[in-house]
Amino acid sequence: MCRIPARGVALAAVLAVAGLAPDARAHLLISEVGYDPVDETGATAEFVEILNPDVAPAPLADVWLAGDEDAYPYLVDGPVASITLGNFLYRFPALTLAPNHLVVVCHDSDAFLAEHFPGGGLGAFQSQPGNPVLLEVTQDGAGDGVADMIPWGSNPDGTLSMANNGECVGLVTWDGASDLVADVDWVCWLTTTYIPNKDVDYPFGFDGPDADYDPSFYAEDRANGVPAPDAPEGSSIHRTSLIEKGEVTSGGNGVTGHDETSEDWSTWKVGPFSPGVCTLSPVGVSAPAAPRSLAVRVVSANPFAHDVRLAYTTPRAARVRVTIHDLAGRVVATLVDAEEPAGPHAATWDGHDRPGHSAPAGLYIVRVTCGGENGLARLYRVR
Repeated sequence: MCRIPARGVALAAVLAVAGLAPDARAHLLISEVGYDPVDETGATAEFVEILNPDVAPAPLADVWLAGDEDAYPYLVDGPVASITLGNFLYRFPALTLAPNHLVVVCHDSDAFLAEHFPGGGLGAFQSQPGNPVLLEVTQDGAGDGVADMIPWGSNPDGTLSMANNGECVGLVTWDGASDLVADVDWVCWLTTTYIPNKDVDYPFGFDGPDADYDPSFYAEDRANGVPAPDAPEGSSIHRTSLIEKGEVTSGGNGVTGHDETSEDWSTWKVGPFSPGVCTLSPVGVSAPAAPRSLAVRVVSANPFAHDVRLAYTTPRAARVRVTIHDLAGRVVATLVDAEEPAGPHAATWDGHDRPGHSAPAGLYIVRVTCGGENGLARLYRVR
């Protein structure tokens, strides 16, 4: 983890006072988990449904689906050779999830479609509202119309095993170079015995494939979340709100600074399987009206090593400037300087300054100005 110098701590406090605390919902959310409470050794219909509730598209190439509470922080050394039997670590292929759209990751598409869409198959799944995307962990190629997840440490190969009456499953992200992964979202059901725990970094920390040899350490997870109810065979567990109830919003290992292990999942409900359908209202997308205020946030791994993706929303058509500043306030790079319409936008900083040199590691501020309004977000670069 990047250690923020004293002036960085003061700056963080200023940003918090300015109302820049990240939205709990401004990231991918696991919205349904369908698992079989009976262990199976063959192909299963198990699945994890994931929602993008945000106003901006969500690239998935740097996101992993994890089913192991201890080993997954080691994915920076991956593909990971050893993960306990029945757990998994899969990387998403390079696709982007549109706002308020769903992706479903199943164990085996043949078994999944036969159980949940009998007679209709893949076409019936894809024709649901929002045209959900189906992925599978069984490595059988895309000839069946379903793309494969990328194995990163499942044991045995091709096993997405959530077949327990007490488990955790989560999403994590990594930029491919930093020492640490960041939590995106987790859910546990029946028990929190297997809740994610970053104590694996003690006492030596992690040193990822970046150029330096300095290890980094995770924040101390509270790991005090309340589990979702257990679903009997023939049912699944469903998220009932975009609000992550009880989740601690600072000092965590989450992409928005939250502690994703502290959520109260007891609000989840047991219900019929409905993979590819989610009735939760999206964040900021439910009404066509323009946003009322300027907002900016980081939508890729942060800390980052090579490039960082930003999403910002403008309340009106105006000239927009997106600039990167160092802690002295100097402009390091200008990403956008143009007239833009109201609504969601995106920008990417490749980590270079205006002369084209690679910017040093440290804390930076992205500033978005639009019609007299300013929006700020923090960026942490590692090398």
